[in-house]
Amino acid sequence: MNNTNEPDTTEQPSNASATADEQVAPTDGTSWAREEDIDTFDQFVRRFWNGEITPDEFKRFRLQNGIYGQRQEGEQMFRIKIPWGGLQAAQLELLAELAAKAPNGVAHVTTRQNIQLHFIKLEQVIGLMRSLATVGLTTREACGNTVRNVVVGHCAGVCPQELFDVTPYAETVARFLLRNPMNQNLPRKFKIAFSGCPDDLGLSPMQDIGACAVVRATAGREERGFQLYVGGGLGPMPRVADLLEDFTPADRLLPTVAAIVRVFDRLGNRDDRHKARMKFVLNKLGIEAFRTLVFQERTGLESTMAGQFPSSVIWEKVPLQRASSLPAASPGESDNPAYRRWRATNVLMQKQVGYTMVSIRLELGDITSAQLRTLAFVAREFGDGAVRSTNQQNFALRWIPTERLPALYRILSAVGLAAPSAERLADVTACPGADTCQLGITSSRGLGAAVSALFDDELKDLADESGIRIKISACPNSCGQHHLADIGLYGGAKKFEGEPSKWVQVPTYEMLLGARLTPGQANYGMPVARIPAKNAPGAVEAVLRLYQKERRNGEPFTDFLDRFGLESVKTVLTPFTTLPPASEAPDRYLDYNTEEAFSIHVGPGECAS
Repeated sequence: MNNTNEPDTTEQPSNASATADEQVAPTDGTSWAREEDIDTFDQFVRRFWNGEITPDEFKRFRLQNGIYGQRQEGEQMFRIKIPWGGLQAAQLELLAELAAKAPNGVAHVTTRQNIQLHFIKLEQVIGLMRSLATVGLTTREACGNTVRNVVVGHCAGVCPQELFDVTPYAETVARFLLRNPMNQNLPRKFKIAFSGCPDDLGLSPMQDIGACAVVRATAGREERGFQLYVGGGLGPMPRVADLLEDFTPADRLLPTVAAIVRVFDRLGNRDDRHKARMKFVLNKLGIEAFRTLVFQERTGLESTMAGQFPSSVIWEKVPLQRASSLPAASPGESDNPAYRRWRATNVLMQKQVGYTMVSIRLELGDITSAQLRTLAFVAREFGDGAVRSTNQQNFALRWIPTERLPALYRILSAVGLAAPSAERLADVTACPGADTCQLGITSSRGLGAAVSALFDDELKDLADESGIRIKISACPNSCGQHHLADIGLYGGAKKFEGEPSKWVQVPTYEMLLGARLTPGQANYGMPVARIPAKNAPGAVEAVLRLYQKERRNGEPFTDFLDRFGLESVKTVLTPFTTLPPASEAPDRYLDYNTEEAFSIHVGPGECAS
């Protein structure tokens, strides 16, 4: 393989491990959008404005089409579904146009690899949908009681440790379920994710269905399949997924997924939305009874729908040379300390010799219109013309020739896309929170920015620590995935005695520590302290300094917690759980990004409507 020039890549058939019924052919890039969806939405909007349908009826339809009401009256969150996180350069350019039309001028990457625009008026929605359709994107089933976006670990296809690229299988599942009648009125939302490597970047323990790649020898050849985990979920009552089946052959994946969805549709709680997720079905039945029902359903589907399940289209990307339009790196460019740090933290070698994957760290998941255009340019100029969004609210460029990294860094740096520490300790995850979400109690983004700032100053020496993450949610619902974090924080409120005999409501965060995500051995973080919002950065710093001081050589954070003990950590956190009188420190009684006295303003959550 000649790696002297940057690649285009074409999708070539790979016969290596495809099962008998799989088509060995490249993906055809079929659009995810349909014009009739947009026309129907337009009709529903007009009927709503004419008073022909009720607000509740319209809300249900609106959510099914990815439009979610914000806490600001008349403003919408516009969620664009990005199956397995894959975006082409032309799609990035279109997203840049749409981001420029949003009042805040940014697009937001979510923890399910979607793209959101905020502060969108209902009258703008149809135009935005039609624009998306020109590049094959849709908002369909990005919200509501449907199967949400199918997530894939962003290293799929290039990871040196992966058993095989799970992306084609995720694509097949996503296309089968999109607009499928079985997926239009589930008891509650439903989440699916795929992982192909031991790092489990798809986060299978928290999913309704988590599919982890496995292979086995069958009749002298290698057969692909999946370990399927079911019934995971976060929120106020988190649950770790159970193993459904050690080996689901790839050619039985789709019938198995369909069977699980159908059992959930039949048995999910439709009377109490707080107990409607599939995890509650597992809690009630247990994994053995649930497994029996799923396998019975699968047998029936395979009998009655024989030949009707689409087969997976397996592809493998192979780089092709093309000439570069940019000059080579200038002498000494790679000696720049900032470049060397970025390369050490943001660049990973691909399994394809000579190529790298580059993580683009976004501040709290936000990217501007100009940055999206630059991302599209470098994807074409240096890579394969595509990017992956990640469930850590970042982007990943792939197929970057090693020798082109200095030039890539130069361009990314010019537009603020070369921040180091991607997917490291300093790379904080946070949900949109009370800034826009009706269920948000606190300003999780405000706290996220404050914690991130620690790694530019007080905690600069720890910013690049790997294997440890901080995640923040504005309420117990865990959209920021705080349960999955080494250090997780979720928002709430508590009354403090601001002055003698005068109690004041204050924004707080519950701190959780020590999550592990190893499939089959996963556990969520454990609560250790309830901390006023303005004390939370100091509490995070105290925990990290304790770890830095007391850890043994190379000891991971979770192992340190096991050895040191959560009770000992709680003692360190005790000073951060109190507040001085309000007269001495009035700012500590406020939330971030506001000067108004704190009070809870929670609207009707639409997630389960």
